[in-house]
Amino acid sequence: MNREARLDALFIPGRLGPAARGGLPAIELRHASGARAELALQGAHVTAWQGADGADRLFLSRCSRFQAGVPIRGGVPVVFPQFGAGPLPQHGLARTRAWRPVRSAVEADGAVVAVLALESDEALLALWPHPFRLELAVALADTLSLSLAVENTGTKPFAFQAALHTYFRVSDIAGARVIGLAGSAFQDFLGKLPGLERREALAFDAETDRLFTGVPDVVRVEDPGARRVLRIEKRGMPDVVVWNPWIDKARCLEDLGDNEYRTMVCVETGAIRPPIGLAPGSRWLGRTVFRALQEGAPG
Repeated sequence: MNREARLDALFIPGRLGPAARGGLPAIELRHASGARAELALQGAHVTAWQGADGADRLFLSRCSRFQAGVPIRGGVPVVFPQFGAGPLPQHGLARTRAWRPVRSAVEADGAVVAVLALESDEALLALWPHPFRLELAVALADTLSLSLAVENTGTKPFAFQAALHTYFRVSDIAGARVIGLAGSAFQDFLGKLPGLERREALAFDAETDRLFTGVPDVVRVEDPGARRVLRIEKRGMPDVVVWNPWIDKARCLEDLGDNEYRTMVCVETGAIRPPIGLAPGSRWLGRTVFRALQEGAPG
């Protein structure tokens, strides 16, 4: 298959085919177990992940606008090369651009894989003058695996931030908790002083927006209301951001329902502080694997 392929050239009968939300072209992945995922070409954005039981693992706002050039609220946005606010658009350049299909496969273990790519063009270079190529590989099995690669295709080094801004669906944020952050330093984006996380379980009773650095490679989201644990295993991504807008911020977001904050929590893996320096011709890879477990299961 060519380095870039037509979308229909990726389709695999019964395993990978076309999907669409609001007119945005997308790919549906189906695993033999019954698990499924959706991947929009805009932003290489995973918009759905359901287990074999049909339960949604990811949160997607009912108010999200599936329009070209407009960010999708929920799922897994790809953040690059800027996290948060700054000289570039919020969370960077990648999440509102059309990515190109590269390849697909059903691997020997049955995992269904789709790979999308984004390369710098004149419009992107006008905003951020550093030639690059991104690839996102999505693999669906009994887990959902996302591998993000960044390549410096220019002649000068550059520094970047990258993250998978994952929105998880929870039954009720008041009972949800994030496990595995104890001992990690944090920066609080709500104006509070930086500190060291000492809680074994991070719970929610107000707006939360924290960047944790030097985080262990396994973190869990516990959702007692759904009797489910989501295990997050990462490689090459030392940082984790935890976010929930709570009541007042949710009311200010046009693409989020006023009460939808109750059924979501963002646990975002990435390389944010410090940014990653990449020499010409070099490649960086970050990978995150999500697995849903029943409450009380090991992991």
